[in-house]
Amino acid sequence: MEASIKKIILATDFSDVAKHASSHALLLAQTYKAELIALHVFDPSGWNQPSHYYIASDGIIKGLEETIQRGKDTLQELAKSFDLRVETIFAEGDPGHEIVRVAEERSADLIVLGTHGYTGWKRFTLGSVAELVVRHAPCAVLTIRPKGKQI
Repeated sequence: MEASIKKIILATDFSDVAKHASSHALLLAQTYKAELIALHVFDPSGWNQPSHYYIASDGIIKGLEETIQRGKDTLQELAKSFDLRVETIFAEGDPGHEIVRVAEERSADLIVLGTHGYTGWKRFTLGSVAELVVRHAPCAVLTIRPKGKQI
């Protein structure tokens, strides 16, 4: 049986580690001539650390509608930066559960996402999106650690 990668979901929170994961997803999509879907999940709960786009250039957090639009615009900019056609999906809810849901709905063959590598208290309080995705994904998952991160 030969494994085939035809559809890749890049889950991004626009962090530096997610940008690093983006380069891996792009390389895999080009290598396998696979469809690439860039997914961002907006989590309005406030429990997670906000992505940089939540805060305007003047340092003020804007209203919900403007924040969501900034997230959608940032996702579109990311997709345009790739040298191939990329579908984008902007979802709202719990990031881990939404990533798994979208992967199931789209019959993804691979999910690529960055992991911040939190341990101990930070992992307990912030949760681990990557761990949830690895445990529940309907397909293979490639997690990318921050550059230079040692175990």
